[in-house]
Amino acid sequence: SVVIKIMYYKIGRNGIMDYYIRKAVLEDINEILGIIKDGKQYLKEQGLPQWQDGTEPKLEMIAGDIEQEEGYVLIYQYHICGYASLVRGIDSCYAGISEGKWEDGYPEYLSIHRVAVNSRNRGLGLAKKFMQELIIEAQLLGYHDIRIDTYPRNEIMKKVILNAGFIYRGM
Repeated sequence: SVVIKIMYYKIGRNGIMDYYIRKAVLEDINEILGIIKDGKQYLKEQGLPQWQDGTEPKLEMIAGDIEQEEGYVLIYQYHICGYASLVRGIDSCYAGISEGKWEDGYPEYLSIHRVAVNSRNRGLGLAKKFMQELIIEAQLLGYHDIRIDTYPRNEIMKKVILNAGFIYRGM
């Protein structure tokens, strides 16, 4: 039998494609690192320790995502404006949780990590659209269990995650 991956694109206002995601390639690295740097600064402005003190995604991590075909970019008006990774397999971050539990069901899951959208496009709802597209891609890859986390005080990201349909499972 033949397996066909069905792709689609969304026509925006005036017949122009608003946004879409694609797998990141090594040529995207500098733009991705700029988005990560921008996100790090935004978190700092919010008073959050997330991605500070050298804990932000680094070149080697992003390159690894791309080599594993797990890195994705968000394209808006023909420019890269977001980055995230869809990491397959067991993630040590989720090995044990407190104040909750995982729902039984699917032994394999996919984790969304390193989500960032540049500040030039803030207020356009692109983080929400990016998350929706990442979930669709995860489903196209055959995953029914998708996990994501963020720093407990990162209210903006928590809102994006919850609005995408994720359910709180614990710390």
